Amino acid sequence: MKMDIGKLRDAVAIASSMPLVAVGSGGSLSAAHFVAALHQRFTRKMAKAVTPLELMENTPLKRENSVWCLSASGRNSDINNAFKVAVLNEPQGLLVACAQTKSPLSRVASQYRYADIFDFSLPSGKDGFLATNSLLAFVIVFARAYHELFAPSKKLPENILSLLGHSGSADPYFNNLRHELSPLWDRDYFVVLYGPATQPAAHDIESKFTEAALGPVLLADYRNFAHGRHHWLAKRGNTSAVIALTTDADKKLAQKTIHLLPDDIPSATLYFSGEPTNSSIAALIGALHIVALAGEARGIDPGRPGVPAFGRRIYHLRGIKNLNGIIRTQHEISVQRKANVIRRHDESMSLKSWRDAYNTFVKKLERARFSAAVFDYDGTLCDRENRFGNLDREMAKELKRLLSGGIGIGIATGRGKSVRHSLQKVLPKSLWKRVVVGYYNGADCGLLSDDHIPDGSDTPCRELESVAIALTNNQELKDICEITVRRSQITVESLSPIYLDALWDMVNQIVHQYGTSGIRVVTSSHSVDILAPEVSKKSVVQAVRKLILKESDEQILCIGDRGRWPGNDFELLQEPLSLSVDEVSYDRHSCWNIAKPGYRGVQAALDYLNSMRVDKNGLRISFNKARSSVK
Repeated sequence: MKMDIGKLRDAVAIASSMPLVAVGSGGSLSAAHFVAALHQRFTRKMAKAVTPLELMENTPLKRENSVWCLSASGRNSDINNAFKVAVLNEPQGLLVACAQTKSPLSRVASQYRYADIFDFSLPSGKDGFLATNSLLAFVIVFARAYHELFAPSKKLPENILSLLGHSGSADPYFNNLRHELSPLWDRDYFVVLYGPATQPAAHDIESKFTEAALGPVLLADYRNFAHGRHHWLAKRGNTSAVIALTTDADKKLAQKTIHLLPDDIPSATLYFSGEPTNSSIAALIGALHIVALAGEARGIDPGRPGVPAFGRRIYHLRGIKNLNGIIRTQHEISVQRKANVIRRHDESMSLKSWRDAYNTFVKKLERARFSAAVFDYDGTLCDRENRFGNLDREMAKELKRLLSGGIGIGIATGRGKSVRHSLQKVLPKSLWKRVVVGYYNGADCGLLSDDHIPDGSDTPCRELESVAIALTNNQELKDICEITVRRSQITVESLSPIYLDALWDMVNQIVHQYGTSGIRVVTSSHSVDILAPEVSKKSVVQAVRKLILKESDEQILCIGDRGRWPGNDFELLQEPLSLSVDEVSYDRHSCWNIAKPGYRGVQAALDYLNSMRVDKNGLRISFNKARSSVK
């Protein structure tokens, strides 16, 4: 409850606008079921818990997904391979959550700057054979993260007994549970019934009963049980018992269902009160106690059941290490990013035209000699974590290398003078005359040495005036965003990523209702911008030609992150020789992303910069054809 969960909360916020795939094995799979349920409940987006093998072989991953890999130790090969598959598919959100610091999984994830890592050390130390403390730790920190974002007024109880609705010591709760369950232990099979909030606990009971050899468990929710699952009890009722997990939401349904069971079938109904998150966690804690009592009755310690030699050999199999069927070559991954569709099991689908377009583009790019390069700023030169700080030291070094070699640089940004201040701090003053900055998406362009621009006036131009009034008077927008009005641009910045979808719809509706002809709405990684007519990042390219280059036909390389419409780099990356560090357009002739697999944003930009060489003829870029995917 006292742990700093800032990184985890940020990852949840990023994932809140998209479907989620939560990956785990054993006890971590139970945590994945819990997280998937949280995500669906709070974001109203689809979420699914899968095993590593499911992710690698049968889970369609799109860029618009988030993928979270959960692991208690981060050591097993399955979750590490699942992460490698996920990173190759480059989902929008990618998180590693590990209950151990400096794990192999975290070390692999740290190679990819866009991947979020949330790892911690368990105060209780290492788990035994079954995940217990790590499972409880996972569900607590994830519950806190979702509640802080979506339900800040609903606090989790400070201790376990309060969560379970008991006071005093734990002994009365445990003894009462022992009494409730004791009639069940002379049976061989266990039917576990559950509702939506107790589904993770039901899965955990099945997992732990099987792993500790306590008995076979059959799972069903209350209504799926009605569709034929009850027939098991009709034929094998004399060897079966029923455990019903209930909450406020399904208490009556559970009571009616249990009441209709034959009297000679022993059953125990365990009730967990409170709002859904609390009752879901309480049920998981109850599941751990159920496992303990089953072990007590059967003379098995579930934490130390004894692992057979053949089991150890099975665990250490490397049968999926080769990542069968996963796209690996740079060529194919670049085509995948561009075509946006790879049907690996449909051999009739031909990507030849896309491959030909890729080859043509790369040859043209490598033959070119550039006199200047124009970069987007946020998301390309600067990560979201350093958005209002200085440029990364390595990035500043690379820009200085180009400038010192006589290459001109343009910076296209949606922001104002804060970018000028950041650049002036890291670039020598002697180089400022070689840098053009296009503020407010190209509305004001000038040399980095010019402290008189941009025009920071908060009075909008005539074309934006009505839209500015409508936006600033809209109470729903005020509640979820910050609105900044400038002469040629209005920036609407969400207070949290969870509002981005709604923000886009609301802004477009207002612009459509009150805007004049020529106004455009574009998105960045953090905001929605409304631009006056004629405002374009292409103006930065023109300003570089005018203020730096000698000849109008000299070639300029353009690099940005939001190349797909309505991204704010769409027009910039329509330039014939342009690269994206993230989203690409569908144009075969421009805006390709040919960064290393799993690289995005600043890391991809550095990958491009490291491929650039400067000589007397200008800047040239050359890609090593052997560049490969994760190892």
